[in-house]
Amino acid sequence: MVGLIWFALEGFASCRNVVLSSTRSPDGTRAVFVFRQECNATVPDSTYASIAPMDRTFSPDRNHAFLGFAGHAEILPSWRGSNVVEIAMMPGIEGGFIRHDEKVGSIRIDYK
Repeated sequence: MVGLIWFALEGFASCRNVVLSSTRSPDGTRAVFVFRQECNATVPDSTYASIAPMDRTFSPDRNHAFLGFAGHAEILPSWRGSNVVEIAMMPGIEGGFIRHDEKVGSIRIDYK
C-alpha cells in the first residue's frame, strides 16, 4: 500500500521539459533553446529560454534559463553577431516573469 501511494505522489509531483526550438549562433558554438516545463494539472506550464554550447546535449538543469514565465507565448530568438541575442515574445506575457536576465556571461539579451 505504501508503494502505491508513493508511486501516485511521485507521478503527481513530476515535471518534464519539452524543447520547442533551438536557434544557433552565427559561429555555431552556442544556441538559444526554448523549452516548456509541463507538470501536473495543479501547476501551470512555464516557458523558458537558455543558452547552451552546441558541443554537448542540452539540459535545463545544467544550462539555466535566462528567461522564464508562467503560461504560453512564442519566444522568437535571433542572434545579432555571436554576443547579442534579440528576444521577441508573441503574443506577450500574461502570467508574469519568473526570470528576465539582461546578460548570460558575455552575451547580451535584448528584449523587443
